[in-house]
Amino acid sequence: SSPLPFMVSCVAFACLAQCAAALTLGTPINFWLLRQEGVVSADEDRLVSAYISSLRVGDSDAEEKALAALTARTIAVEFEPSCHSASTSVVELVELSDGVLAEEIGVDGPRTFMMPGSRVARVDQVEYAAGGLGARAWDASVGLGIYLSQNTRFVLGKSVLELGSGVGLGGISAALVGASTVMLTDVTEGETERRELAELGGAALMQNLVANARLNDVETATATRILDWFDCLADDFEPHAKYQVVIGADLVHDEKYSLPALAAAVATHTAPNGIALLMNGQGRPGVNALPAALQRYGGTVQVEEMTVMHSYGSAGVLLTTYRPGSSDRPT
Repeated sequence: SSPLPFMVSCVAFACLAQCAAALTLGTPINFWLLRQEGVVSADEDRLVSAYISSLRVGDSDAEEKALAALTARTIAVEFEPSCHSASTSVVELVELSDGVLAEEIGVDGPRTFMMPGSRVARVDQVEYAAGGLGARAWDASVGLGIYLSQNTRFVLGKSVLELGSGVGLGGISAALVGASTVMLTDVTEGETERRELAELGGAALMQNLVANARLNDVETATATRILDWFDCLADDFEPHAKYQVVIGADLVHDEKYSLPALAAAVATHTAPNGIALLMNGQGRPGVNALPAALQRYGGTVQVEEMTVMHSYGSAGVLLTTYRPGSSDRPT
């Protein structure tokens, strides 16, 4: 299928700005689709076109129906923050340690996503200097939010741990779906001396997680905790708790450096009969070695190829599903 089957041009977005006053959430600025490998559908084009047409003519009833039809699929609609003007968008290229250039889009206000099921998730980002790799919502984190919102059975009524939360979009999506508890975790540069190669944030990263939980009115169901994956490699490590579901997005950035620690963190925190759902960008160093790293702990590992598509491009992702065996120690 075409790499951009339902993508809306920037010209269309400019037209929508004229009817922004009629929108509760503001102007839609991006449409996100999580597509499974081999699934081809032209419906997204039609659904997006119907939604845009309803906005242009100011038909609120048609708008509501069209938006509901969109979010009944694996589609999220991103809205412009109410205090942000499209004319003031700033794109900054940030070079990561693996040589990948990431686009940091500066906005004044939280990024707002209407996820499948019409659940609205808002996350404030922080500056790269303050948040490192966790400063922004990466494509895989949007994809994970869509996946959990569409497949609510994985997290509804269950305890959830998010590893490497960053801005917390995955964990907040789980809380909005109805997880019983969600633990948002990350680690900051001030917490460890073993991070010469890492691009970690400071205290602002953890503070932003707390603020984002409050922003989504899920603070009673969520908590935050510093979790250093490398601690999980110790023979005498005992997790603070085990969780029915462990989630994470874009956690793999370096095979030799972080992969064994990540696998240990997943295995030691996933409860018996639990599940881990990890969505990572294809092409990241070490991502293809993640299944073998997890299988050292027994259990079963499955990998599914997907694509996160949006109005300005697309990114291949791998959803790695891990179910623990009888031991949380490597063989």
